[in-house]
Amino acid sequence: MNEQRAIICEAIRKRLLLEFRYGGLPRVVEPYILGISARGTEVLRAVQVGGSSNSGGFGYGKLWAVDEITALRITTESFPADPNYDPDDSGMQSIHCRIERGPQ
Repeated sequence: MNEQRAIICEAIRKRLLLEFRYGGLPRVVEPYILGISARGTEVLRAVQVGGSSNSGGFGYGKLWAVDEITALRITTESFPADPNYDPDDSGMQSIHCRIERGPQ
């Protein structure tokens, strides 16, 4: 398992926010699923809750290409799972790690 994948899966398992740079901008996200997209790219499904955004919007459902993530680090801030989260993400052909559905 590569280092970024290990860091992301640890954050998912512990439900801790991730900070990274993407597209040159700082991002803070709630990570939910790491896997391979339908297009064959390793991606992170996460909710952006802080940092900057080119589109000006935060929210659920964003896919982040792992090979474009830099300066990745886990924070100490936890988050509750979104009640609308679907662990059977149809955008993924395979899943490395995810938040499982169940008690929060």
